[in-house]
Amino acid sequence: MQRCMSDDVWDEDTMRETYHGLVADEMGDPQGVLMVDESGFVKKGMESVGVARQYCGTLGKVEKSQVGVFAAYASRHGYALVDKRLFIPEQWFSDAYAERRHKCKVPDEVAFHTKPQLAAAMVRAIRSEGRLPFKYLVADCLYGNSPDFLDAVDACVGVTSLVAVPAETRCGLQRPLTMEKTSTYKGAVRAKRV
Repeated sequence: MQRCMSDDVWDEDTMRETYHGLVADEMGDPQGVLMVDESGFVKKGMESVGVARQYCGTLGKVEKSQVGVFAAYASRHGYALVDKRLFIPEQWFSDAYAERRHKCKVPDEVAFHTKPQLAAAMVRAIRSEGRLPFKYLVADCLYGNSPDFLDAVDACVGVTSLVAVPAETRCGLQRPLTMEKTSTYKGAVRAKRV
């Protein structure tokens, strides 16, 4: 089974669309809820993609683990996981990890994305596909603190979003302006929207 999952070529987009159709047929509801959150999985070996010392929610502490970002769907008829993305820490894209990326068969076109950016991509894909009807979208403050994720939520016209924000967040009647902020870290220039 493990060889089949790792060596065979899958058309993941087609499989996901088919699965979303099955979920919509079985439990789709115009009052449905789309939920976004991440979860960590303890990993001790060196053979899995994205393994690093990072916060592992299942343990509640920093540990060597993999982290996935997940989208789940719920309605009065049931609930199901509907999408996922593997979070690959930024260090995995350094020259020091080139051999591990090759050994783990990480495609060259894969680039670093934050957890909120991965969640935003899932929300956009689910919304544009149009198979899963949902009226509500929920997420915690990791996502509520991200302009990328909030842009994806704003694009879901007609959806009520319940996204937590940090307690010190200032609120206003209009959305605040964002700007690009650049910094240098270990010789690399980084850009971040704030």
